[in-house]
Amino acid sequence: MASDVNLHQFIIALVEAAYRSIKQATDDLTDEQLYYQPTAESNSMAWLVWHLSRWRDFISATVSGEPQIWVSAGWAQRCGMPGERTGMGDTPGQVTAFRVERDVLFGYVDAAHQRTIERVAALTPTQLEQLIVSHTGEQRPAWRALAGMCGDSAQHAGQIAYLRGMLSGYGWRG
Repeated sequence: MASDVNLHQFIIALVEAAYRSIKQATDDLTDEQLYYQPTAESNSMAWLVWHLSRWRDFISATVSGEPQIWVSAGWAQRCGMPGERTGMGDTPGQVTAFRVERDVLFGYVDAAHQRTIERVAALTPTQLEQLIVSHTGEQRPAWRALAGMCGDSAQHAGQIAYLRGMLSGYGWRG
């Protein structure tokens, strides 16, 4: 049976699935657990949810031509970080030093998620095909950048779930 699912719906479904996963995995964590790093060069769950959200905000804003809410809604200022910081290229020291109040962190996670969904839902076929410059300097169609964003979201959501499992043992989801 053929389906009429379009690219917008597919991207939104992937973004929503990763969002549900990170919300479930971080629910009821202590701050100590949220910022736990298995090694000095590992990411914490807090850093991962922030970076995942920053990247979604960055990519969806780039594709839509809108400002990133990280800057435009004052999240960078509330987090005490530069507007251009996304987590790409962060050093182990920056990851370890990452500390944001829980309400601010998850306020941004929720706001970036909502804005990403709204931006993706409103994209035109022309916007999806436009060439954008990736973080590596490569030009690629916007839909490919969004596909990459979805892949990164799934990967980071899996990392967050794995860290949660390390801390709470088997069965934390059920």
